[in-house]
Amino acid sequence: MSLSRLRQLLCRGQHNAQKDKENDVVLNNPEEKVEWSRYLVKLEVETVMRQRRLSSKVLLKTSVTTVLLICLLFLILYTIALVFFTPVVPMDYNDWRGRHRLKLISKIKGGNGSHRILDEIAKTVIWNVSESINVHLPEPHCEKRLVILILISSAVQHFQQRNAIRNSWCKTDLNNKYSWQCVFLLGQPENSWNSFDMTQKLQKEKERYNDILQGSYTDTYRNLTLKVMHGFSWATHRCPAKFVLKTDDDCFVNTHLLYDLILHHQDVNNLYIGSVSRDAEKKKVIRNINNRWHVLETDYKHEYYPSYASGAGYLMSWDTVEKIVSISPYIKPIPIEDAYIGILAQAKDIFPSNSARFVLMSDGWTLCNYAYLVVIHQVDYHQQEKLTRQSVRATETCRGGRSQGEMYTWN
Repeated sequence: MSLSRLRQLLCRGQHNAQKDKENDVVLNNPEEKVEWSRYLVKLEVETVMRQRRLSSKVLLKTSVTTVLLICLLFLILYTIALVFFTPVVPMDYNDWRGRHRLKLISKIKGGNGSHRILDEIAKTVIWNVSESINVHLPEPHCEKRLVILILISSAVQHFQQRNAIRNSWCKTDLNNKYSWQCVFLLGQPENSWNSFDMTQKLQKEKERYNDILQGSYTDTYRNLTLKVMHGFSWATHRCPAKFVLKTDDDCFVNTHLLYDLILHHQDVNNLYIGSVSRDAEKKKVIRNINNRWHVLETDYKHEYYPSYASGAGYLMSWDTVEKIVSISPYIKPIPIEDAYIGILAQAKDIFPSNSARFVLMSDGWTLCNYAYLVVIHQVDYHQQEKLTRQSVRATETCRGGRSQGEMYTWN
């Protein structure tokens, strides 16, 4: 050991001895002993009670951890809810229409079914309406500023039916000019002994009224889908309107009531409304080739059609018509026109709304029913003028005590 180190140890020993001596003196004095004890107790208490201050890093780390734990717990609970609890499904229109008033608003219901249909749609064009028509026949005149375009499916030989409609509910006056326009959809006459005479007569009718849209396809029931898609395609490219009503030449349309109702619902999108059946059997695909309404499995492989409005009459907003025309080249057509429209609509996440104002029979109605009904099916051509007069009388007679709000509901 070095000499300097030895000197340091001796000095430290002397210092400690001196300190112990001073402590002994203090402890031997009773008063100083009590004061010294109080000081020690106070120091110990303050040391125990002193609050620990957390650093900013610790606080930040604790906050982030807490937030992450809360988010993780929420995700776990939400996943459990989706798996074990049934989602709430909107009540069907027919189940609650007696308790609520339904305005002209289309139900927009997306679902897994529509996504499955979209997955099945081919990425390439399957068919094209323009190519299927493949003819450059004169087109009907289209009025400007149309509110309603009424497309009427008609057979070539139904001259009386078309004239009855022109002279009744399709006639416009000066006050309603451009409110609606009727266009008849026809194909080519089938080969028969009188087909030449029928063609000549039809040509004169077209020149006189300028309201017939004719395609190159043969005018048969199985070509009805081509006929309607021809009308929609022509409307999209040549005759825009705010709304399109598709109907048949054996239907009565209360055009004045339809026009009034549409004016109160001009902001509706995805509108597709008519008589929608709730019977699953009526939506089942018929495979028997001897049946008029059969569809081959190669054309449509599903067992049931999606919900669709009866072809006797359905109303669409303009955006719905455009969407149906745009998706049609990717979905193979089937000969059941109204079911095919339902398939196209579902592929665009548009679903039909049922309305009791569209009826499939013409018998059993009272006078005041005509103030409520918009489309009536199974009407003979000689009844068209009579029903038009009835609807005018009903408007003047049966609405006296009804409020405007009730008049413009759809249920």
